Amino acid sequence: MSVPAATEDRLRSSGLRATRARIGVIETLEILGGHRTADDVARALAESEVAVSRATVFNVLDDLTRVGLVMVADAGSGATRYELATQWHHHFVCEVCGAIADVPCTDGSELCIAPVGIEGVVNEVQVIFRGTCGDCIL
Repeated sequence: MSVPAATEDRLRSSGLRATRARIGVIETLEILGGHRTADDVARALAESEVAVSRATVFNVLDDLTRVGLVMVADAGSGATRYELATQWHHHFVCEVCGAIADVPCTDGSELCIAPVGIEGVVNEVQVIFRGTCGDCIL
């Protein structure tokens, strides 16, 4: 796997070492796109002959999420889904086929909706829109 310098730079500038496992997970999320489970990532890495254990994939995703390179795509119950961190957004989940689509925030920030009547500090806001996608309506 040829590693773009940008991937190594992203890791280092986030305070993480550019290990083979971290590079592999980021590159795999980039290739797969969308909202992927840790098992999706582990399977794709195995198919690309990058030797990374399932437990390592979970640990790497946790590290990458903690430093903001990966986001958890909150879609409700079920397996946790991950995506590369770009601009903050919400998700639409089709209740028929399970498809997940990105829904842009009004201002692109993690705190695009302010809670009313809540005391404390809010770190992020995630909204899940549920319904039937256009493909399933047809």
